[in-house]
Amino acid sequence: MEDKIYIPVSGVKVSDLFDWSDPVQKCRQKTVVVQRGLMRQTSQTGSVVECNDEKIALFRYHRQVYAIRERCPHAGGPLHLGDIEDLPGGGLCVRCPWHSWQFDLDTGQVKMPKGRKVTAQVFPVRVKPDGSLLIGFDKFADVYFSIETEF
Repeated sequence: MEDKIYIPVSGVKVSDLFDWSDPVQKCRQKTVVVQRGLMRQTSQTGSVVECNDEKIALFRYHRQVYAIRERCPHAGGPLHLGDIEDLPGGGLCVRCPWHSWQFDLDTGQVKMPKGRKVTAQVFPVRVKPDGSLLIGFDKFADVYFSIETEF
C-alpha cells in the first residue's frame, strides 16, 4: 500500500500538457519567456505548477504524467524547459537546459554525467477519469501548519 497524500493540481488537466509522444506536437513552435523579456524558441516544454508549496515540472507521455521538482538539483536550472529523451533499456529522462544533466523521470536518479550522486525529487501522479491531476507527497508542507499562513 502506498503511503502518499495526493493533492489536486489546480487549473491543469492532462489534456493541457504537451504530449511528448506525439510527433505532430513536437513540430509546433512555441515562444517561452525565460528571463527579463528575453525570448527563447522551443518546440516543446513541460509545465510548471505549484502544489503543496513546491514548484513542480510536469511532463506528459501519452496518458502518463511525470512530476519532478522544477529546479535541477545540480545548479537550479528550470527543468520544465528541458527536453524529454528515451533512456537506453526503456524509460524517460529530462535533460536540464543549462548543463545537460539527465534525470530519470521515474526515479530521479542522474543518468548523465555518469558517476554523480545527485538525485532529483520525483512525485507520483494520478490522472483521474476526467483528466484532472493529483500529485503524491510524503507529507503536507510545513507552511500549512504555520500560524502565519493565511488560506
